[in-house]
Amino acid sequence: MSYPLLSIQKINADPIVPFPCYFVMSTAPINIEDSGQDFPGAVSEEESATCLAEMTDYLKQHHGDAEVLVLVHGYNTGRENVQWWYREAAKEIARRYPQSPKGLVLIGYRWSSEQMSGDESGDVKAKRNAARQALPKIMNTTYQVSMVAAIAGFIGSFIGYALLLLKGVSWLAVLAIFSGLFTLAGVIFAPLVTIFALRVSNYFRDTFRANQYGVSDLVELIRQLDDALVEAVVNPDRRARETYWENHRIRLSFIGHSMGAFVVTNAVRVLSDVFDRASIGNLGRGALGRGLQRSTLPTSKVGNVFGLGRLVLVAPDISSETIISGRANVLRSSLRRFEEAYLFCNEGDMALRLASTTANYFSFPARTRDGGYRLGNVTVREASATRKIETSGIVNLLPNGTLVQENVRAFLSYLYIRQSRSLLDRQLEIGLDDGTRSIAELFTYFDCTNYREDVENPKTKQPESKGILTRAVNKTSLEMKDYALLCKDFAQGKRDPHGGYIFSSDADFTKQAIYGLACLGWSGFVATLDSGYVQHLTQLQQNRPDADLIQQQQLARLFALDDLCKQKGVQVLMSPERYQVDVLQQSFDRSAY
Repeated sequence: MSYPLLSIQKINADPIVPFPCYFVMSTAPINIEDSGQDFPGAVSEEESATCLAEMTDYLKQHHGDAEVLVLVHGYNTGRENVQWWYREAAKEIARRYPQSPKGLVLIGYRWSSEQMSGDESGDVKAKRNAARQALPKIMNTTYQVSMVAAIAGFIGSFIGYALLLLKGVSWLAVLAIFSGLFTLAGVIFAPLVTIFALRVSNYFRDTFRANQYGVSDLVELIRQLDDALVEAVVNPDRRARETYWENHRIRLSFIGHSMGAFVVTNAVRVLSDVFDRASIGNLGRGALGRGLQRSTLPTSKVGNVFGLGRLVLVAPDISSETIISGRANVLRSSLRRFEEAYLFCNEGDMALRLASTTANYFSFPARTRDGGYRLGNVTVREASATRKIETSGIVNLLPNGTLVQENVRAFLSYLYIRQSRSLLDRQLEIGLDDGTRSIAELFTYFDCTNYREDVENPKTKQPESKGILTRAVNKTSLEMKDYALLCKDFAQGKRDPHGGYIFSSDADFTKQAIYGLACLGWSGFVATLDSGYVQHLTQLQQNRPDADLIQQQQLARLFALDDLCKQKGVQVLMSPERYQVDVLQQSFDRSAY
């Protein structure tokens, strides 16, 4: 059996799922030495080709209402866990959103992430042995010598101390020699242990695989699907077949979790046509720092068939610099191509705040600590709040239904990367030219630090409010004690601050929002929120006669979402674009970004 670049197979989703679901797996190996071996779980090239043909036929049959939603997992995730998530996501979408596009196709993409606890590359012991054997020769020799010296020094120090007590100070030199040997061995041994631990953690190995294999193979999947759809048009002229899809573009949306956000955003960066004349600026400062002119705006079109739709990033393991305007923003062009963008984050995400930030200290080219913070830890706070208790809801929505959007600084002042450091401070530090709008404004943020649900208490059998991602203590900023307790909860399996948005069985609201925004967009998602809608609409018809009926309805939906977020303890910072386009029903100009 031969294995193609990608393995494509049907996902055996629940019978209630009315749309086709596919599991696409990159066959890039965990280790480069494994490249000649069969890849576990991969299907034959013939079966992959059959699934690609089925996918193509389905999308073509539903042109005009066709849509592709791609889900991408994060770091340290095994194949079975990924498949479970994709099956559950399909069921959630089918159960909650029967109004999803009839031509929806869900693709669960699996890149070659390596689990620390065991996968096709072996169990923990095998990984540890392989890591030790892979050490460069001089480091391996130093490792063994220092370990022997440390053991000898420890035993000798113990014996020397005993002789010193029993025989007197004449044995002090022996104790000093062995203690010195133990100390020297420890000094040499400690850096090697650190390097060894970084290797065993698989973080940098996964980063390499995500960048070199995950991104390129996802790009190839979309290229193959694009080409298959063009060839599916019945016309002998290739140019005519391509022109057909110009009027039938298929929306391409993504949900990226953790390092999957890195895979998604970089894949889109590659997919963007660098030779598209509409996206060509100049090499001057204006092209890099001050936002492009209207004539140089990049299009949302990708290839011949697709158009970028919604981007939903969940606990993204990418730098917070990606939403700050400036030359260092490597994703600015690709992020501007999406119709809508959403970010789910929380301050208590220990995997990002500690592990990822520490790991990227070695590799991310930042001069200050702020440059290493991750996007999944960005938090939302009221700009003028002096209170110690956090408030919830849409923080930039005023009681009269208008949005705080005077200028870019008003928006950035709501976003924080640490307790006393806002994105506005960071933006001003690296330089913000007059007239430039931050790429951060294109996102709508859901800060889930204090997110809670009513969950049945296993002892009393009564519902009680429970923090899902953290303990939901409603502080404006978590303290060291809160992080320690959160680590304890994570170790005991009570909370998952990094993946709980989608993996926790109790996370009802975040699943509702993530899948709803990805499938329906903002307008479609808020249209499903009925609680309080009629009352808000009645009030708006009395208080906002200046707004037309559609605007009043959209504002009523907005206040219904505000009520729901207050109930759940979620803070939302709404994008000015979403307000202007979806609420006020006006056009929006991105030329200033």
